[in-house]
Amino acid sequence: MKKIWVLLGLLWANGVLAQQAPQYTQYIFNEMIINPAYTGSKEVLNINATYRNQWTGIEGSPTTQTLSVDAASRSAKLGYGLNILNDKLGVQQQMGAYGNIAVRLQVGANSKLAMGFAAGVSQYTLDGTRLHPGTTQPDVAIPQGRETELLPDAKAGLFFNTELFYAGFSVANLIPFKGDGMYITTPRRHYFLSSGYIVNISPSIKLKPSFLVKEDFKAPTNVDMNTFMLFKESIWLGASYRTSVPLMTKLPKEYGLEKRNAWAVMTQIYIIPKFRVGYSYDINLNGMRENATHEVSLGYSLYRDTDARMLTPRYF
Repeated sequence: MKKIWVLLGLLWANGVLAQQAPQYTQYIFNEMIINPAYTGSKEVLNINATYRNQWTGIEGSPTTQTLSVDAASRSAKLGYGLNILNDKLGVQQQMGAYGNIAVRLQVGANSKLAMGFAAGVSQYTLDGTRLHPGTTQPDVAIPQGRETELLPDAKAGLFFNTELFYAGFSVANLIPFKGDGMYITTPRRHYFLSSGYIVNISPSIKLKPSFLVKEDFKAPTNVDMNTFMLFKESIWLGASYRTSVPLMTKLPKEYGLEKRNAWAVMTQIYIIPKFRVGYSYDINLNGMRENATHEVSLGYSLYRDTDARMLTPRYF
């Protein structure tokens, strides 16, 4: 039960295993990892790193590391960046690198609309030497060694924001690929819809409700509902509730959607105005309550203290 790659091996051997997109909790602090149109939105050089350890205590459980760097042109009309990803689940691994570009248009006195695109490559690996179907005879459907494929990938998105509101829509995995005789499948195409708003409670306290909808039209729709408080422009505290609903798919009653529900608490602290540290703690509301998920993020913004573009706080 604790060796997740054994289960994966059995599922994969029966042809039902499908690659899924990496899961994040702290996308709230860096939407570039889900939407290329977010690139350059803060109009300064930003560096963000994330480490996620999902379902701790289970051997072969998912681990994800990301590194993203983005900046804007002097006119702030163009954003550009780089995303690097390493995602591992049991015997599967994805390593990818993407170049991002976004065009930001002034559509109002305090509002901008961005159109973004990301292109890159991902290396998918399946280590068949770690698959154990539970039989002594070799299974011809299971690779006996390491299978690796280097495949192209692309993302696209839109991002609209004012000083107090944002909304984004993006599509990931635009180039699904499955060749004849391949053991490896790419993640399904995923669609992301997000939005949030800043409410000024007092001069030192702000409220930020937001949501994210993730859809692939093959599985239940994932919905995140988030609420955050910002104290003195330096400490974010909040919680998130993740659930699944059959919006675009019909599922049998015994599917057990309630077993997919989870909640998370998280914080991001500005140690200094340019350097921030984030942490989130996720718990599944099912039989895996003991296997929590931890996610840590580090962020650094490089700008001059007199930079006028940072006089207005960037809340998203």
